[in-house]
Amino acid sequence: MDRIETSRIETDRLVLRRFVAADWAALARFYTDDTVMRHMLAGRGLPPAEARERAKSNIHNFNDHWARRGHGVWAVEDRGTGRLLGQCGLRWIPEAEATELLYLFTKTVWGRGLATEAGRAVIVYAFAQTALDRLIAVTDPQNTASQRVLGKLGFAATGPRMLWDRTVSGFELHRAQWLTGTGAAAGPHLEMSDQQD
Repeated sequence: MDRIETSRIETDRLVLRRFVAADWAALARFYTDDTVMRHMLAGRGLPPAEARERAKSNIHNFNDHWARRGHGVWAVEDRGTGRLLGQCGLRWIPEAEATELLYLFTKTVWGRGLATEAGRAVIVYAFAQTALDRLIAVTDPQNTASQRVLGKLGFAATGPRMLWDRTVSGFELHRAQWLTGTGAAAGPHLEMSDQQD
């Protein structure tokens, strides 16, 4: 059975844990990859020096978000090997006045359902452990793979919108929908625990 704590979630195949400073090198490798980053703001991988700085800055910002809001973005590891596979979690978007579910994974694990598995765990955390009533998600309009993940998680499309000076496809999921089981995100609930494993 899956286990969840404030700073750590375990699923069948993944461990979601808080980022540590030493994660920057692995995160920077994701940020330099053109395939991984093609649907992000830059539309391509970042130059190595910029990727290093972005990774370090994001880790700081992710942990600051946790300190300020009590939720945030987790590092996602392979449960069997401990290898960092990506990031998934919750981030307040001031421009949208809403909390976003976000995820980014190395291309070597695409197509295995890991974004759905991590996203589902984060949604359970969001609606069972925080006061959040609504989550949003945004994708590049051409990112159909990410849109399929959001559909599996129970998000409803809200249409195109302007965000960060570009057109994105919007999605949302409400707590009431999740609680009544009408969204796919209602799926298996995680076992709650206050103990570290």
